[in-house]
Amino acid sequence: MRRWTRAAIVFLLLMTLEVTARALPPLPKYVEEHYQGSPAYTKFVEKFKSLDMEHQCDACHKPGVDRKVKGHGLNDFGQTVAKNFKHRDFNKADKLGKDNAEEAAKAKKLIAEALSKAEAEKNAAGKTFGELLKAGQMPGTN
Repeated sequence: MRRWTRAAIVFLLLMTLEVTARALPPLPKYVEEHYQGSPAYTKFVEKFKSLDMEHQCDACHKPGVDRKVKGHGLNDFGQTVAKNFKHRDFNKADKLGKDNAEEAAKAKKLIAEALSKAEAEKNAAGKTFGELLKAGQMPGTN
């Protein structure tokens, strides 16, 4: 009986760690919501929606890179967004936004500002990230 109890406890701990390790930030839903409202970005929204959650993150992150290291494995678009993003303010507003519509609107505004500023900047090939998004491409160089 003790073996089964220990095995059950170990199993529950491992499942808890697995769920925690897979916890993703709420950004993909905000990105989709931001671009969904504009007909110019229809191609990008369609492509973004067709991807699973892991690959949606590849819009800003390099695939397969540990996101816990310095720089979070960001690609060029992700670095541009991060440069314009008030991450702490966003996290606070997102957390409080579950019960407060004003804070939820603030979180949306913070990500929208960062994305809009990033769209205007050019990548190494000389194209703006906005042009790439409107063309339905993933904006970052992975």
